[in-house]
Order: sequence, then C-alpha cells, then structure tokens
Amino acid sequence: MKSIMKLSMVLVPVFTMLSFSNLSLDHLNPYDIPHHINISWKTDPATSQSINWRTTELQKISYVEYCEATASPFFSNSVQRQKAESNAHTGDDATWNYHSVNLTGLSPNTQYSYRVGNGNFWSEWAEFKTATGKEEDFTFIYFGDVQRDIFSMGSRAVRQAVLQRPDAKFFLFGGDLVHRGGLNKENWNEFFPTGGWAFQNIPILATPGNHEHIVAKSGENMGQQWYYNFTFPENGPKGHDEETFYVDYNNIRVISLNMCRYKYAEDRKAILEWTEERLKEFKGDWVFITHHYAMHPSARNRKPGLRFPEFKALYEKYKVPVILTGHEHLYARGRIDDEFPVYVVSVAGPYQNAIQFQGWEERTGTSLQLFQEINVSQNEIHYVSKTILGEVYDEFRITKSENGEMKYTIGEDLPPQSLLPPDRFEERYKKELVDSWEEDLKNYLILHP
Repeated sequence: MKSIMKLSMVLVPVFTMLSFSNLSLDHLNPYDIPHHINISWKTDPATSQSINWRTTELQKISYVEYCEATASPFFSNSVQRQKAESNAHTGDDATWNYHSVNLTGLSPNTQYSYRVGNGNFWSEWAEFKTATGKEEDFTFIYFGDVQRDIFSMGSRAVRQAVLQRPDAKFFLFGGDLVHRGGLNKENWNEFFPTGGWAFQNIPILATPGNHEHIVAKSGENMGQQWYYNFTFPENGPKGHDEETFYVDYNNIRVISLNMCRYKYAEDRKAILEWTEERLKEFKGDWVFITHHYAMHPSARNRKPGLRFPEFKALYEKYKVPVILTGHEHLYARGRIDDEFPVYVVSVAGPYQNAIQFQGWEERTGTSLQLFQEINVSQNEIHYVSKTILGEVYDEFRITKSENGEMKYTIGEDLPPQSLLPPDRFEERYKKELVDSWEEDLKNYLILHP
C-alpha cells in the first residue's frame, strides 16, 4: 500500500490515494468500507488518540494511516502506519471484526489526518486535534439517553449539537446510548450513523447505562460491543476497565462511574474508594462526574428515594461542582440538601417520561430532546442546556474565587418550563399517577414558577 501512496507527477495515482485504490464505490456494499469509526482516549489527550472501527468478517487485518494534517492533498510521503488490534465477534446480525489502535507519542495541540482500513477498503481521511495540555477555555457537549429511535430521532440532538458548537473538544454520553447493548440491529448499527463523520473528528467519552448491559433491568453483564466499539482508559478499579475510569483533559477531570454495579457490595466498595482517591489527588480546576442513574429517581413511575447515599456524601465532602446523569428520560436540574453538587438529569432521545417532582428539582422539563454545552474556563463553568432547535432551555454558572469558594448563579430570562406529560401518558402510567398529576404540577409551580 505504501507504494500506491507515493507522490507522482501523474494525476491519477494522487486521486487513487485519496479514494479506494481504483475500486469503484458503485460496486461496494457500505459495510465493505470500514465503519462505526469513532475516536476517544485511552491515555493522555495531549499526546494520544484511540481509534475504533468495524469491518466485515473477511477483513481480518486493518491499519490506521496518519500524519500531521496539511491543507495540501499531497501528503503521502508523511503518512505513518500502525496495525490495529483486531477481534472477531459474532453478533445478532453477522460476524464482524472490530479494530482498535491507540496512537501515542503525538504532539500536543496538533491536528492530524487519519484513515483506517486495508487493501482496497479504506475510510475517507478525517482529522482530530490533540489537547493543548494547558489551562484554556473550551467547550464539551453532554448527552443524556439516546436509546430509542436512535437514527431517526436521536440524530437530531447529536447533529444539532455539532452545528451549534463545532468547536467542542469532546462528546460525553451519560449511558443508554442504545436500547439493547448486546445487539447491533436497531442499536449499534443506528448509533454510529447517528453521529456519522462527527464521531470520526470529535472524541467520544461515555459511561455505561443499564441498557448497555445484557439484562437491562438489573444491569448485569455488559454487552461485549461496549468494549469492541470503544477504547476508554483502563485506570479504574481492578475488573472495571473502560467502565469506571477518568480522563484529564487540560485543566479538568472527567470521571465515569458504572453505577449499574452499585448493588454488588464488593463493586460498590471498590468504586467508592477509587472515586475518593481520584477526587483527593486531583489538583486541576474542575471535576465532572457522570454516571447513568440519577441520584434521585425523577420519573413518575419510579420508586422514590436516594439511590447512592455514600456517593452523595463523598461529592459533598469534595465539593464536586456538577454531576451529569440520565436514565429518567426527562430533564431536571437542582441540588440535594447542600450547596454543591448541582445535579443534572437529561435526555437526548425521543423516549420521554412524566415527572415525579421530588422537591430537589429547581428546573425540570419533559417532551423535549436536549443537549448540554458545558463551557469551561479556569474560574468558571458556564452550563447551557439547549433544545434540538438550538434554543436555550436552561442555564447556570459556577464561579470560583481565588480562595476556591464556589458561587452558583442561575441564568436569567429562561423560557417557560416544558411540563406537558409525554405521549400516551394515560396509557403508560397507573391511574393514581395520572390522577395526581395536576395537583403535583400545581405545587411544583408554586415554588418554581
């Protein structure tokens, strides 16, 4: 392949380098080309980039080709190649080969071009940029559950987020990216086209939801596709690799906790102790923690009560500013018995629940697809929740003084809350929950008009 990519004075070979080695796209099945391509981090975002993709069963060997990006298309002499780690996995639709590479030794604050594949089958060239590794202002995007009607409806949130903030440094998903984590049909085969080229250019971080597990209701046995589709850090408690982990991006730390394992005493203890160590050691500006289950159930059809009391106490002890969660299929933002953290529950997909109104919520919403722009500077977190029309639905700021004291300020002139019950409300909920809706809503609006 290297010989094909050498520069030539003839135009045809140059064109061939940037296409598919003389193989006409008209005769290709889309799955023949490497697909489900996404980038993330296994190691330092300033000097590395993990890349994942999938190919047909016949393409057992695959590579990443990469180089520092240039505006010129004549860069073949600069291209380096790295062989992927490849694993075959038989799913519900076919046997696929899953490939991953962790590129290391990269230069900070540098844009790279890359493609993946082998032989006649290559992806298009795409770009990523390494982190600066320094304190700077930047934005990342948070998504709650996508889960159902992923391609047809969930794509609205992901694509609008890119249009609104093309400068976002990474995407963070709060679990339930799909509905059945062990299946490709109507699940992973929809999730990756939902992001399309954006997932090739903007890194993904994600925490597992219960629906990434084989038994969704109990959160048991992660679907193997999680580990094959993504390459996340292996710096969590033993046996929790790529589920509970942290990433330091410049001046912030993002911590993912797989709280689906909370019900197991040994796992709970390991995650709690590990989390405290990560909070205790961090000397940067801000910590964001994400786990799928919200601290309080907020959906109207869930049993009320505090889910993770030990973790709530830990967050308060270390004054974690923001906890990002999902699972409830609605929007909620507020604090629970203390000034910090601010808890956020959000949903990016179309499946929506009616609100329970537990009393901790300062702002809520349902029948909305949302995404969150989180703007970070050394002394401020500026959080903006937007609808898929790009309209601001919620906003707050957390500022930090020189002595480390934090101040929480809610945005002004926010629009009315979207509190209509979701579609088929009376069919989906027990009669007593439907009958008590108006009174609960009235009482909530007295406190939060």
